[in-house]
Amino acid sequence: MRLSDSHALPVPLDLAWAALNDLDVLRHALPGCESLLEIATDEFVAEMAIPLGLATPRCTVYVHRRDIQAPRACTLHFETRTPGAGAGGTGSAALRLAPTGADATTLQVDLGVAVNGLVAQLSAPLIDIAAHQMAALFFERFRAAAVARHAGAPMP
Repeated sequence: MRLSDSHALPVPLDLAWAALNDLDVLRHALPGCESLLEIATDEFVAEMAIPLGLATPRCTVYVHRRDIQAPRACTLHFETRTPGAGAGGTGSAALRLAPTGADATTLQVDLGVAVNGLVAQLSAPLIDIAAHQMAALFFERFRAAAVARHAGAPMP
């Protein structure tokens, strides 16, 4: 699955970068995220529940942040494991921030995900739909959290 999209954030570049590096913001914004912990510098592990039609498998996601060009870009490489489901996946997300004014930034995302195992064989259309829905919800929540962080308010 491939996804390329851009999102306007009504916050300055430095605050958009800070939000992308704030585990509380990310934990709040990621749909189904039950926990998100830093396990080493630029390495994280998340526990997630991902709705796929009638099922909601839980998985562990290992994330490595690479190619960091603060405050403008980084690439996230990730691997998922779904216990007992015979499935997993790998992918990467290239994130680029560009200022579009004194208090505005554009977030460009290029995401590629490959799912394997039995779940991929049986649920490919559901995975694609779920991934697009989760991405849309993430960007909506991330934008709201970045704005709240900028205003010094609690996350919505």
